[in-house]
Amino acid sequence: MSELPDVSRRRFCQSAGALSLPLLGSTAAARSTDGRVVFIYDDSPEEDYTRIFPVHQDEGVPGCVAAVADRIGHSSWLSPEQLREMEREGWEMMSHSVRHRALGEIAVTRDVEPGETKLYVESNFHKRVPGDEIVVDDGRRTETFTVADGGEDSTGEYLVAEEPLRTPFRAKDGVTERYTDDLLRRSLKNSKETLEGFGVNVSSLVLPFGRTRGRVQELVPDYYDVLANEHHGGFNARASLDRYHLGRAVFRDGSMTEAEIGAFLDRVRNEDALGIFVGHSQDGHLAPSRVRATIRLAKRRNLEIVTLRDALEKFDALPATAEPTTPAPSTTRTTSSATSTASTSARGDPSSGTTGDPSDTKSAGDDTPSASQLGAVSLLGALGLGALGYFRRR
Repeated sequence: MSELPDVSRRRFCQSAGALSLPLLGSTAAARSTDGRVVFIYDDSPEEDYTRIFPVHQDEGVPGCVAAVADRIGHSSWLSPEQLREMEREGWEMMSHSVRHRALGEIAVTRDVEPGETKLYVESNFHKRVPGDEIVVDDGRRTETFTVADGGEDSTGEYLVAEEPLRTPFRAKDGVTERYTDDLLRRSLKNSKETLEGFGVNVSSLVLPFGRTRGRVQELVPDYYDVLANEHHGGFNARASLDRYHLGRAVFRDGSMTEAEIGAFLDRVRNEDALGIFVGHSQDGHLAPSRVRATIRLAKRRNLEIVTLRDALEKFDALPATAEPTTPAPSTTRTTSSATSTASTSARGDPSSGTTGDPSDTKSAGDDTPSASQLGAVSLLGALGLGALGYFRRR
């Protein structure tokens, strides 16, 4: 009996094994799903580029950066060059406001009497920039004042007005305070324009501190196609998908266990939904190993990891006329979640949270095979393994 040449024999066995073993070894990888997973990283620190971007590159999947416009190009924050490079590699750039202000409304917690300069609030975020103008509103009356300062005492957090307030308000009436329309519009507009001035496309917004309620929510559609963090919780059902009412799940250490992440991804897979994770790379609780493990958990479930805009386009959740305001750059997207289980095995089991050598070779996957294809491929793999054993015995 003639033997195959060594080169042909190796190629046959390697091809058969590579095709069959990953599929035989993972039932999750064999299940077809139309679910999508998105990773968003807030605040635009340089760690997005130095710590997180390499993990995504190594795994062959994109992410999204929610960038604070005024921070770009300054020490310890991302540079314009880094934004452009990440976008060229398939990442999506989002706005995270101009100066990381809380643009949503905040509840007033105590009654306000005429002549007072202290306004007790749920959180004194709006003390951050003295001179900002604030609107107090109970649904019937409003008053605008200028912030001088803020602080906290035994009663709670408060803002200090430059001049005494003139209008009485009762906290039980649902009184809120927020920035003026002019300031809100300038922040929404200028953030987008500043970031696009660096040469990247911006069509999505992440509002700082998760403060999304009130007037700003009404204004967002004037400037953005998407509000990426309107509510908490990263599961977004496909049947009710709304580009202005999306939620994100914090996946850093201490917020979700690996088992909880797996269960979350199972639900995204089983319901063909959109799952969105959010992380802060300067947070010591979000290690690159956690990011890698979460990516691999998604891959094992055959979930495609994409940018938010790509996911919404896939789900037909964007209007047909919604286009970036500047021409889209060329990208090198390798986003298929089916970057093969063979690669996953070489790097470590994602369910264990371990990571492998980042120099390991990645392999891109194709569309999920059908049941008949799986049977044929498995048979081919078995033949390949049998042939390998036979040649070794010979």
